[in-house]
Amino acid sequence: MLRSLYNGVAGIKTQNTGMDVWANNISNVNTVGYKSSRPEFASILHQTSFISGNYPTSDQVGLGATVQTTALNMNSGGFQDSDNIFDFAINGDGFFGVKDENSRLIFTRNGGFDIDAAGNLVDAAGNFVQGTVNSVVQTTPSAHAIAEYGKTSAPTQAYTVANMDDISLAGEAEQKNIFLPSFLYQAGQPTTKVDIGGNLDSSFKSENIELELDKASYKSTIDADAKTISLSGNIFSSPNVTNYKQGDPLSIFVSDKSGKILNIPATINKDGTWSVDNYPITYMDTDSAEVKAVLNTTQEIANTQSLKAELYTSTNEKNILEIKFTKQIPSKGDSITWNATATITDPSGKVIAQKDGNLVFSNSKLVSTTLNEINGIALNYDGKSHDGTYNGLRTSYEPGATSSKVDGYSEGVLSEYAINGATTIVANLTNGNSFNMAKLALYHFQNDQGLEKLGENHYINTPNSGDPFFYRNKDGEIFYGSNIVSSKLENSNVSLAEALTQVIVTQKAYDANSKSITTSDDMLKTAIQMKNP
Repeated sequence: MLRSLYNGVAGIKTQNTGMDVWANNISNVNTVGYKSSRPEFASILHQTSFISGNYPTSDQVGLGATVQTTALNMNSGGFQDSDNIFDFAINGDGFFGVKDENSRLIFTRNGGFDIDAAGNLVDAAGNFVQGTVNSVVQTTPSAHAIAEYGKTSAPTQAYTVANMDDISLAGEAEQKNIFLPSFLYQAGQPTTKVDIGGNLDSSFKSENIELELDKASYKSTIDADAKTISLSGNIFSSPNVTNYKQGDPLSIFVSDKSGKILNIPATINKDGTWSVDNYPITYMDTDSAEVKAVLNTTQEIANTQSLKAELYTSTNEKNILEIKFTKQIPSKGDSITWNATATITDPSGKVIAQKDGNLVFSNSKLVSTTLNEINGIALNYDGKSHDGTYNGLRTSYEPGATSSKVDGYSEGVLSEYAINGATTIVANLTNGNSFNMAKLALYHFQNDQGLEKLGENHYINTPNSGDPFFYRNKDGEIFYGSNIVSSKLENSNVSLAEALTQVIVTQKAYDANSKSITTSDDMLKTAIQMKNP
């Protein structure tokens, strides 16, 4: 009978613990990254009613219940949007790592991070967020950069990053506090090379023009007595004529010293010849007569294109490079030559350097050039793409469009921090360049439920959870195994409906255990009062 009293007490204690767990879940229903707990109970070992007997199992009586564990529910909660780019949520398995003031590594699912006054990325408790960090070194900025930073009286120490390439997540032991300084500076780099690509339009272009024929290409005979003139010629003998067609009109102008002018019409034959026989010049002074032949035809004109590029200087100014291309006409076979004039001017428009040259193309591709440098800056026309194909300057009948890419850059200071791919923190500078500053670490455990709660949504590993580790593929490369999203926070995974239901169940169980105590007490009273009158 006494066992039932103690069993009731044990039941009340366990249900009291259960109420504590569920009440704690309910109180954290809106706590970011909170993981709910479930109380799990176990019966205390049984006592055998009889020392010996034929039914050892059926003769055992339980000694009540006890709390076995509070199991963690590590399922992901829902996400909520945030205006802070340093708020992160994990969609799947894993934990962020942070270090406390004692450099102890602890873990959290609450990705509400921000930058403290010293430039460290920290959580709400001031713990340092861990990740693979690009090295920064102290540097001395220019006066212009200090003014652009905006703190001229007492500027914060400036830092720079030497590595502008992507960073890969390092091993578990190599993670560091993520440092994001407010004053990042990059010194300017003068331009040393300009890569030029695109297409020079080599299609045939023409316009209606009047060309005076070379006097050596024709002859004229004046009959002074008959007052007539005869002319004949071949336009192939006139070097300035590059194109004609049969029937093109030709005007022969005959003039004398008195100012009289006579216009004699003619046409071009298929073979380029033309003639005029015994044309009357009755009122002309034949002794002073002069002849000029003018062809009216459609003639090829030189194609022109231009290209401009900004050049960075050591004085943080931008000079302008302009290259003007002029197609040589007529073209010969598959070879096309473009004359080029390169000019560099300063911001005020003053010419710093100018140079002429030409570019020779065969079957659309550049084969030679005499303009490959100006003022110490290399001009490169034969670029190659990442797969080795030619993507430099070419000429074809396609529309003309040229492009340029210069090395070097002007000096810059930090414009803003941004998130690239949700895991890499990037520093964007005012000169258009970007630094990869850090990549967040994501830790995993063999047994998440074996973690020990520290409060404030922090956990620490135990022998039951195992040591933290990173996922690796068969080649040993580290990968996350879960998705990390920026500008979002993970909500608590507490199910309020379940928690309130369990509160009711726990209350009823508590009442029932209390009834077992009072009922056992009544039974003891009855047993004590049993006696012979």
